[in-house]
Amino acid sequence: MVFWRKMMMRAVIGGMVIVMVGGSWMGGTVQAQDDPETVRGLAQTWLLEQLAKPGLVLMEYTYDGTSWDDDSLGCPLPDQSYTPGTVHGYRYFFLYDNMVRYEVHGAIDGSLFVLCRASNTAAEENLTTVSTLAFSILAPSSWLVFPNADQTDVLFASQVQPDCALPGMRIKVLGRVANGVTPDQLIDGYLVENGVQDAPTERQTTGTFGRTTLLQTGCDTITRRWRLSLFVQYGTAYQVEQWAPQDEFEAWDTLFLQMLSRFETDEGALAANLAGEDAAPEGTPSGDAEAAAGGAPSAAAVELAPLPMAHLFVGDVFVGALNDIPGRSLTALPTQVRQYLTFSPDGLFLAFNNVTTAQIRVINTVEGRSPHTVGEGADPAFPPAWHPDGGEVAYVVNTGDTGDDGAAQMEIWAGQTSGGDPRRVGNFTFGGDCAAAVSDPADGLYFAEAGAAGHTLALAWLAGDQFVISTRCDGGIGLLNVADGKLTELGADLIGGILSPDGRRFLSRSDNGLAVLDFESWQRTDLKNGVKAQALAWAADGSAVYYATSTLADSLMLDDPAQQANGESVFGFWPVTIGVYDLALVSVDLTNGQETTLWRGQGRGIGHIAAAPDGSGVAFSVVQSSMLLAEAFQAGGDDHTLRAAAPGTILFWLPAGESSPLLLSYSGYPVFAPVTIGAGDEPEETPAAETTTGDVG
Repeated sequence: MVFWRKMMMRAVIGGMVIVMVGGSWMGGTVQAQDDPETVRGLAQTWLLEQLAKPGLVLMEYTYDGTSWDDDSLGCPLPDQSYTPGTVHGYRYFFLYDNMVRYEVHGAIDGSLFVLCRASNTAAEENLTTVSTLAFSILAPSSWLVFPNADQTDVLFASQVQPDCALPGMRIKVLGRVANGVTPDQLIDGYLVENGVQDAPTERQTTGTFGRTTLLQTGCDTITRRWRLSLFVQYGTAYQVEQWAPQDEFEAWDTLFLQMLSRFETDEGALAANLAGEDAAPEGTPSGDAEAAAGGAPSAAAVELAPLPMAHLFVGDVFVGALNDIPGRSLTALPTQVRQYLTFSPDGLFLAFNNVTTAQIRVINTVEGRSPHTVGEGADPAFPPAWHPDGGEVAYVVNTGDTGDDGAAQMEIWAGQTSGGDPRRVGNFTFGGDCAAAVSDPADGLYFAEAGAAGHTLALAWLAGDQFVISTRCDGGIGLLNVADGKLTELGADLIGGILSPDGRRFLSRSDNGLAVLDFESWQRTDLKNGVKAQALAWAADGSAVYYATSTLADSLMLDDPAQQANGESVFGFWPVTIGVYDLALVSVDLTNGQETTLWRGQGRGIGHIAAAPDGSGVAFSVVQSSMLLAEAFQAGGDDHTLRAAAPGTILFWLPAGESSPLLLSYSGYPVFAPVTIGAGDEPEETPAAETTTGDVG
C-alpha cells in the first residue's frame, strides 16, 4: 500500500542524454538514446519502492508512448500546483502476483514517475492492514492511499480523483470532542450538516467504540450508497465514510463492515491509556521521554538483568526474574484478592496479604512450594512488615472495639516464618473515617495497587522491637515501643510511607511534600518535592527516592436515568464518574535535592514503584483509566467488547538513564528481592511450585 504525501516522486538519473528525433512524439518518431526497456525497469523499481512491497512478482506489463501538458503527467492532485509545459513519456501497466494492475506514468528519461491508479483483477478483493500516524484499518490491496500532510484526512481509492462509479473510503481525524459526546451525536451532526438522512434502524455498533449507519446521495447520473461510521476514543473523534454505486453496494458493504471491525486508533494499542509527552527533566538536559501515545512505550534494546522479583499476574502471585517475566505462579486461585507483596530482608521469603481470606501468607521462594498461612484476621488497610532478621512477619488486626473517641482498637501480631502460632506484639488506636468512595470503574484496581485513596498506610518493624505505624488514615505517624507500649507521635500531618532498605530512615508524605524521618539522628527533613505525592519508593542504596503524582486532566460523568439499569449491570454502580489523570514518575536525589521527571503519561494512576537492587532502573505499574470502557458503553458495545475495553494494570520497566519505558506485562505490584545479581549471572534453580489442595491462596 502506497502513501502519497505528494503524487510527484522524482527519480533523477544523472547524465542521461535524451535525443529527440523528428517532429511528433506520438507514433514513436521520438526515441530515447537509452533503450525504453531500461526506463521501464526504472519505473518498475520506483513503483515497488512506493508500494513498500519489494517481494511482488511481475506477471505481465504493457506500455505506450504519450505526452502531457504539465508535470502532473495526467494525474493531478487536488490543490497541487504544477509547471506547465509538454512532458513526453510512457504509460505503464504492471500486473503483479497480488492480482493488482497499477498504471504508472513516467517521463521519457526516467526523471519523474506518477502512480495514477490501481485496479483489482482477482475474483475477490484481498484486504490488508494500512497504518497511519493516527489509526489503522483494513483496506483492499488494490486501493491506493492519499493522505494530507499530517495524515488527518486520508482517501482510500483506486485513483486520486474519486469516480462516482467506483468504491472508496475516506477517514478523517476530527480531533477532540467535548466530554460525553457520543458517536450517535456525531452522526446526527453529520447528517444535519450535509442535508441527508439515515434510517435510525440501520444504526449499529461497530468495533469497540464506534457507531455506523447507512445513507445515500446522488453522484453525477447514478445513486451512491454510503456507510457512515463515527468513533470516539479517549475524547478524540474519527469519521469513516465508505461508498459504492447503489447496484454494487451490497457486495461491498460486507467488506466495509469487515474493514471497520479492524479500525484502531493510535490510542488503541497495547498501552492505550498512556499518552506520552516529552518529559523535560528538571535539572537535567532536555529529555526525550516518549511514552509513545497510543502505543506501548518502548525503550531502546537493552539486556535485562536476571534480578529476582515478584508481581501479581492475572490475579496470582508470580515469582521470576526481570528478564523472565511473568515467571512461575505460586498461587492458583486468581479469584482471590492479594495485596502488599514484600520480600524478607534476605530475599528468600515473600509475604503478602490475602484480602479475601484476611490471612498473611508466606512463600519460600527458593523451595517454590505453595504459600502457608502465618497470620489470621489481617486488616486489609495495612501491609505486612518483616522483622529485621526475617524470622517473623507482623500484621495488624482490627479488634472490632473502639475507644471513647471512636478510634478503632488495633493490635499488632507476628507470625513465624518457620510456622507455629502467631504472637500478639502490641496495640494502638487508629482514627479517622477515610473510606475511599468508588465512583470510577478503575478505582478498585488503583486502590488495590496504591492503597486506599492512593496511599499505603505505614507498618514498619525497626530494630529494638519498635514499629512505625499510621495512627490515622488522614494523617498521623507514630513510633510504638513494644517494651512499654508507649506511642510517640512523629508527625500528625504525615500520611503512610515506607522504610528505607537499611531500616534507618522512613519516607512519608504530607500535603506539602515529602518528609524523611531519620531514626539515628531522630531528625525530620521536609523536602520541597512531592506535593500531593502518592506511590513512594527508595533507591536500593538509599541515595534517592521516587514518587508518583496524578492530576485530573479530563473527566466524564454518566448519569442519564435512562441508562441506569444498563449502567449498573456494566459498572456495578450508578452514576459513574470517569477520570483521566496526567501521571508523573519523579526521582529526588537526597544528596543535593535535585528532582528529575523520569516519565509522564496518562491513566488512573501509578500504583506501585520498585527500584532495582543494582540501580539499573525502576519498575512501576500503571492502572489504566476507564475512559475507553465508558466510550464503549456509550457506543452500545456487547459484553465481549465491554470486557475488552475494561481498564487493567500494566507493568513497565524504565532503565536508568533512559526516557522510554519497556512494557513487561499486564500485571501489577512489582517488588524486587533485596539482592543484586551481576550481569550474566543466573538465579539459583528452584523447583516448580507444588500445589497443596485447599492451601493455594
